[in-house]
Amino acid sequence: MLDPALTASWEKGLTLVAEGSITEEEYMRKLDDFVTRRTNIVKQMGNQAFLYRQFDHAAKNYKT
Repeated sequence: MLDPALTASWEKGLTLVAEGSITEEEYMRKLDDFVTRRTNIVKQMGNQAFLYRQFDHAAKNYKT
């Protein structure tokens, strides 16, 4: 995810964990919730065939 604001938000959460303001479990719970919601949105788009083609195209650039 190439979103600087999102990256900054995650970094802020990690800082709060480091400072003891929130627990690791709370941070991970919030992160898991975010990823799950975003993943479900993508799944509901019904564009899996397109994503598979994009993945296959990109995979050619990587050795297995």
